[in-house]
Amino acid sequence: MEVVKEIISPNKQYKAEIVKRIDGLFSIEIFRWYEDEWFDSWTPIRDNISIIDTSEHAIEIALEKLRNLM
Repeated sequence: MEVVKEIISPNKQYKAEIVKRIDGLFSIEIFRWYEDEWFDSWTPIRDNISIIDTSEHAIEIALEKLRNLM
């Protein structure tokens, strides 16, 4: 699998990764920025969408998901 695009929300608290799967289809992985006293990192949100036909369609869905999270 290969990350083909990363979209970060305007408030920098969320990001979406568009992933090209081995079968040529796409999936979206959503992450939230997490900070504490020991480390900072992107933490996955378990609301991922899989099996999207085109990268353009995946980007549209990812942008909508990010809008809904803010």
